[in-house]
Amino acid sequence: MYAYRNENSYHSRSCDKCDKKIISIFPADSPQTVYCQECWWSDDFDPLTYGQDFDFERPFFEQYAELMRKVPMVAMVVGDSENSDYTNYAMWNKNCYMVSSSDYNQDCLYSTYIFRSSDCADCTFSSDCELCYEGVDVKKCYRTAFLQECSNCSDTFFSYGCKGCQNCIGCVNLRNKNYHLFNKPCSKEEFEEAKVGIFASYKSAMKFREEFRKFRLGFPHKFASIDSSENSTGDHLTGCKNCENCFDLVDSQDCQNCILGINAKDCTDSIGVPDAELCHQVVGCPANYDVKNSMLIWPKSSYLEYCMFTRASDHCFGCVSLRKNQYCILNKQCTREEYEKLLPRIIEHMKATDEYGQFFPIEISPFAYNETAAQDYFPLTREEATAQGYGWLDETAAAADAKQARAENAQTCAACQSQFRQIKQEQELYSKLGMPAPSHCFHCRHKARLAQRNPRQTWERSCDACDAQVKSSYSQERQEQVQCEECYLTALN
Repeated sequence: MYAYRNENSYHSRSCDKCDKKIISIFPADSPQTVYCQECWWSDDFDPLTYGQDFDFERPFFEQYAELMRKVPMVAMVVGDSENSDYTNYAMWNKNCYMVSSSDYNQDCLYSTYIFRSSDCADCTFSSDCELCYEGVDVKKCYRTAFLQECSNCSDTFFSYGCKGCQNCIGCVNLRNKNYHLFNKPCSKEEFEEAKVGIFASYKSAMKFREEFRKFRLGFPHKFASIDSSENSTGDHLTGCKNCENCFDLVDSQDCQNCILGINAKDCTDSIGVPDAELCHQVVGCPANYDVKNSMLIWPKSSYLEYCMFTRASDHCFGCVSLRKNQYCILNKQCTREEYEKLLPRIIEHMKATDEYGQFFPIEISPFAYNETAAQDYFPLTREEATAQGYGWLDETAAAADAKQARAENAQTCAACQSQFRQIKQEQELYSKLGMPAPSHCFHCRHKARLAQRNPRQTWERSCDACDAQVKSSYSQERQEQVQCEECYLTALN
C-alpha cells in the first residue's frame, strides 16, 4: 500500500489537456493521462466516456490497469492553497515549498506531516510550531532546532522528551526547566556560549548531534508514545480507544493496523483515514464511509471498492476519477438494478482469480517504487525492486539537463553527492534562527528524520525497570533503556 503513496517526488511536465507546464507527482514519460488542477477539476471532461464493459475472461486487475492508464488523474493532490505549487497531499497552505501531507501552514519548507505551523523547515510530524528547524514529533514549540518528542518549548536545541522548557541545550526528559545544558543548570552566558559554538557551522552542529545521541541513551525511554488512550497498542497514539497495532492516530477508536488519521472509527489496514469510518485497505481517504481497497478518495464518498482519484461518489466499483457519480463499474454507468445484479458476479469472478480482497498489486502502481513512501519504510535497491517486478524511476534526460543548468548555483550533498540549491526563503529562515545552512540535500535530511522515529512495528518485551510486559516500538536489540509508563513517569520525578 505504501507503493501507492507518492509524497515527495515532484516532476516537471505538461498537462495532457491544455499543454500548460505544471508540477506533477507523475513524470513526463508516465503512461498515465495527467491533467493540471484547472482541467481536472473542471467540467471539460467526463470520466464516464472512458467506461468499459467487464470481461469475465480476464482478471480484474488487468482490466483495471488499462482503465487507470486512460482516465485523467490530477497532477498534484492539493487544494485551497496559495503560492504553494511544490506541495502534495496538502490543503490550506500559504507560501510553502516542498511540503507534503500537511495542512494549515504558512512559510514552511521541506517538511512532512506538519500542521498549523509557520516559518518552519525540515520538520516531521509536528504541529502548532513557529520558527522551528529539524523537529520530529514536536508540538507547540517556538524558535527551536533539533528537537524530538518535545512540546511547549522555546529557544531549546538538541533535546528529547522535554516539556515546557526554555533555553535548554542537550537535555532529556526535563519538565519546565530554564537554562539547562546536558540536564544541568547553567548561566545565561554559558548557554549562549554553548549555542554559538554548536551552530558555528553545520559540521559542528552535526558533531554535537552525535554527542547528544550518545548522551540520550543514559535516560529512560517510554515504551511507546501513547497518551490518554485506552486499550490501544502501537506508537504515537493520542486520545485513542480500542486501537490495535496503530500508528500516528489521534482521537480514533476501534481501528486495527491503521496509520495516519484523526477521528477514525472502525477502520482496518489503512494509511491516511482522517474522519473516516468503516474503511478497509485504503490510502488517503479522508471523511469517507465504507470504502474498501481504494486510494485517494475525496470526502463524502461511500460504498466504494477498488476506486482511485474519486470525488463525492457512492456505490461504485473499479472506477477512476469519478465525481458525484453513482452505480458505476469500470467507469461505465449502470442503473441500480444492473449494478446490484452485476457486482456479485464480478466479486465471484475475482474470488476465483484470487483477486478479491487484495489491494491493488504493486506492479500496476502509477508510481515507481523509489518515489513512494514504500522506499522510505522498506528501502530496496534498483536491482531488488525490478527483480520483483516493481517500477523504478531513473534520472530522466530532462532532469539531467535541469541539473546541469543550475550547476553554477548548486552545492553538492555531503551524503549522496547529488546537487541541490538553497532558495531565498530558506536562507532567510536560517538567518532568523541563527542556523548554518545544511550541507545535505532535502532527500537525505528527510531520510535522517524518518530514521529518528521508531519503526511502525511493535515487539513484546519487558520493562527494563520492573520487568512488566509491554508492547513496545523498541525491539529488544535497541540500546535505549525502555520502561513501562508507570516506571517512566516515576523516573521523571
